[in-house]
Amino acid sequence: MLSIRVQWLPKAGNRDDEYEDATWPERSLTATQSVVRCAVADGATESAFAAAWAQQLVRAYGRGAFDNDEWPRELARQQVAWQTAVGAKALPWYAEEKVRSGAFAALLGVTFGAATNDDSHNARPWQALAVGDCALFHVRSDDLLTGFPAIDSAFFTGRPLLIGSTPAGNAGLAAQMRRTSGSFRPGDRLYLVSDALGQWWMHEIERGAMPWNQIDGALARRRRGFGSWINALRRAGQMRNDDVTLLRVTWLER
Repeated sequence: MLSIRVQWLPKAGNRDDEYEDATWPERSLTATQSVVRCAVADGATESAFAAAWAQQLVRAYGRGAFDNDEWPRELARQQVAWQTAVGAKALPWYAEEKVRSGAFAALLGVTFGAATNDDSHNARPWQALAVGDCALFHVRSDDLLTGFPAIDSAFFTGRPLLIGSTPAGNAGLAAQMRRTSGSFRPGDRLYLVSDALGQWWMHEIERGAMPWNQIDGALARRRRGFGSWINALRRAGQMRNDDVTLLRVTWLER
């Protein structure tokens, strides 16, 4: 079974309802299904109703909408749904201008397949896709097996292509959609993170540290351990002030 731990924190100084990332699943749980999907999305603050768009994207991924080449049709349906929901709101003129430009979000999703026997080890195949600057890290024992799509901390300093809530905002999207795969074994951890945490992670790797130990330690603390840890990094200037999202998947044998 897969243990899925979800933690998030809005920007320092913001309320919880101003958080603009999203996860699937929305809360921590234990998954026993043969196929399990997880996703993280990061809504672009400068765009309109980005939180709602991020939530739509992770829910669509959780339903399997991005599993095959039919994803453009599902994306079009999500765009119509976003436009309908936003269009029903009474908005001032300046907000209507932003709505016409649409919302934007990064998306990273991973799908775990059914368990198989891989070279005398139980294993679950996983496949991932990414658009934008959310990131995935696969750790086995104290070895980082995969970093995707980030390869270094500089990955997080540009302006990546994001998924838009209007067709005009998605020129070149198919070419920018990255995919990778791997094999998950009991005891492995897979971390899905939004960009602020991903950038911190890569800085730690570049200085020879093992960032997963800090994350696991924060998650092991009771009550508000994760939030206290993130706030300490912000105060120390080690993490920029942005929404922070973490989804950790661990395979626990029965």
